[in-house]
Amino acid sequence: MKLVTDYIHDGEVTENLKVQARRYFHSYSFWLDVSSIFPLDFLLIYRGDISLIRLNRLLKSYRFNYFIDRTEIRTNWPNAFKIFFLIVTCIVLFHWNAAAYFLISVISGIDSEDPDAWQFTYTKIADPVIPKCNTFLLIGDSTSCSFNETGRNVNNRLEYIDEMMQYWQNRSEILTFPNFSKEYALSIYWSSLTLTTKGQQPYPMSSLEDALEVVDTLIGLLIFAVIVGSVGSIISTVNKEKSEFQEILDGIKFYMNYRKVDSDIQKRVLNCCDYIHDQGISKDESVLLEGLPRKLHGQLAINLHMVTLQHVELLQGCEQGLLFELILRLKFQLFSPNDYICRRGELAREMYIVKRGQLNCVSDDGKVILGILKEGAVFGQLAILNLSGRAGGNKHIMAIRSVGYTDVYILRQEDVNDVLQEYPQARQNLTQKAIKMLQDDGYWDNTIVNAEKVYGSTSTLEEHLDGIARIINALNDEIDRLYEMFDNMSSDFKQRLTRLEGAYKTRCERQKCEGSLS
Repeated sequence: MKLVTDYIHDGEVTENLKVQARRYFHSYSFWLDVSSIFPLDFLLIYRGDISLIRLNRLLKSYRFNYFIDRTEIRTNWPNAFKIFFLIVTCIVLFHWNAAAYFLISVISGIDSEDPDAWQFTYTKIADPVIPKCNTFLLIGDSTSCSFNETGRNVNNRLEYIDEMMQYWQNRSEILTFPNFSKEYALSIYWSSLTLTTKGQQPYPMSSLEDALEVVDTLIGLLIFAVIVGSVGSIISTVNKEKSEFQEILDGIKFYMNYRKVDSDIQKRVLNCCDYIHDQGISKDESVLLEGLPRKLHGQLAINLHMVTLQHVELLQGCEQGLLFELILRLKFQLFSPNDYICRRGELAREMYIVKRGQLNCVSDDGKVILGILKEGAVFGQLAILNLSGRAGGNKHIMAIRSVGYTDVYILRQEDVNDVLQEYPQARQNLTQKAIKMLQDDGYWDNTIVNAEKVYGSTSTLEEHLDGIARIINALNDEIDRLYEMFDNMSSDFKQRLTRLEGAYKTRCERQKCEGSLS
């Protein structure tokens, strides 16, 4: 009974017992379950030959499909489980068909001694006879025994069969099997051959036998088609990834041979490809997880990386939302043996988290090991903030080299800047903490600390462009203001000049008039 089984309604898991029970009682599953447990077995007390009345138990078989679907989702070996399910299905069908064959044989009669009869007979499956003496022909072994056929024609053994029977009479014994074993073994053998359309069977002699043969032929054709199709699909699925990988590998080999790459490099490349294929990491993690909801993807990433990020000194004390966004932007990268993750003096733009493997801190020439970074180690934390007050610039101060194959997660500076746009206060706090860490380690240059306001940027390119746009807008506003001021001054100057010209003309006219009067 599925009375208290949770189910999803409108995207929400329903755990209310009353609601679950009401839904179950109004579903077809309830009637199937009730019918399957109806006690028809009690009728066998009055009539024992109607065992087929228990077929109502098969109404419960719909639950088996539910089990198969859930198992295929949860198992780590879905293809192996599919093959196992096909085998079990074939065995069940063979068993049912064998039962039908033996039932018809009982109806037709199993007392016949004809080995060519269609129905089951005990003559077809006699008890085996095994020798009691050593049948290996060993020279000088008195315990060995064998019938001497020297000078006889072995193709005509019927001529001296009585002599052979007499010879083996006291040297052999019959291994007796119970009748049930014989009945089931021969019936399942007949069933498997008939359903798979393999081998020649005796011809049926009655309508009932004909009907079973026809039904078996039809079912056998369907089973053969289903099995071949299913197995072919499984094999194609199994070989798909391998064939895709082999195609890529062949392309890499052709490219390296065409470009005449050194044999040592070719060997390293092929070994790395082999490792990637064996470990099953040939697909990008972002592609594998893109179908998950963002929050569920985040919970998965938190389970993998949150503890590590919380131990990073720079990120300690940050709010959970910021760490959540940073975790989602971690990128996986594999490094092969002797690969350099970074070299001394290279521009630092990433923070690295060692997930599996080992890294060595080495000297510039790579001969001296200065330190070891194991699983869970983090380095380059200050590189995610582009601080221009750092002495020597934002560069790596040590070379890091992979010992073997190492799984590393990378957090890039650009991704951090994108996240910090939404957390301005966190940006300020992280910048101050990073400056303090550099000052404590003696890597902060106070002579250029003022340049931090202009060049020391945890700002993104978009923020820089926005700043430039604001400056341009301010310049445009200033130009407009100056132009308006110039226009006003020009207008005022023109008006004053006009008044001056008018006054000058008036004065000139007065002087002319006074001169003429005099």
